[in-house]
Amino acid sequence: MSEYLLEFKDVYYSYPMATSPTLQGLNLRLPKYKKTALIGQNGCGKSTMFLIADGLAKPDRGVVMLDNIPLTFDRAALKRWRQRVGLVFQDPEQQLVAPTVAADISYGLCNQGLSEAEVAAKVTQTLRDFNLEALAMSPLQHLSLGQKKRVSIAGVMALQPDLLLLDEPTAYLDPVQTRNLLIELEAIAKLGTTLLIATHDLDFVYQWADWVLVMEQGKLIAEGETIAVFTQLQSMPDFALGMPILWQMWSRLADRMPHLPAPRSIDEFTTYLEKDRFNN
Repeated sequence: MSEYLLEFKDVYYSYPMATSPTLQGLNLRLPKYKKTALIGQNGCGKSTMFLIADGLAKPDRGVVMLDNIPLTFDRAALKRWRQRVGLVFQDPEQQLVAPTVAADISYGLCNQGLSEAEVAAKVTQTLRDFNLEALAMSPLQHLSLGQKKRVSIAGVMALQPDLLLLDEPTAYLDPVQTRNLLIELEAIAKLGTTLLIATHDLDFVYQWADWVLVMEQGKLIAEGETIAVFTQLQSMPDFALGMPILWQMWSRLADRMPHLPAPRSIDEFTTYLEKDRFNN
């Protein structure tokens, strides 16, 4: 069995009337059970890659595989594919379709051929898992943006996908909401779901991801464990997204503590500073 859940092999995709392909021979492998981040500038092809991975767009050329099973677009195969891959859009308003939280979570389940009792049980469990029980009957228009994002994730996770794709999940969230999202994603990962997030939030990526994929002009230009990738990006002066703030702060101090690994959280960095102050 492959160690990779999702693979793109020489994938091309062009939008109608476009002068050049958005994806230009994309080769990409997503390790199973990793918390993976996909980064790159606007227009590099991240969202297009997500649409193809979810079966919402058909590549012009190339092969896309899930557990070594190629993506095909006949109705039955596509239904099976989408049962295993869940996609959460950047804007929850694109995804929320029912009047209340509980009804929205039940929407996808009702299309799975489950009995009413099975749907009700799964909705109850999902509300509990995502701390949404108190909001079960709340109208969606009364929720905050952070709550709406949580509901959109819960609705997809109720279907128990093997792979969860999240497009810019931290967009427009304040620091508290972002921290709460991180906690929820950690819980999802512990259930055995493979996570892939497309984002510009490099501070989030640095603290959260096990594995990082970097796209540029429709191709993959870097991949690997988080520290290794940011070390590589630091030596690429043309990389336009910059570097995480925590990485920048550590870079100024690393020579004084060469025996310590790069800190991955503010708490870890603070501990390093206290050790440095004590030793000096």
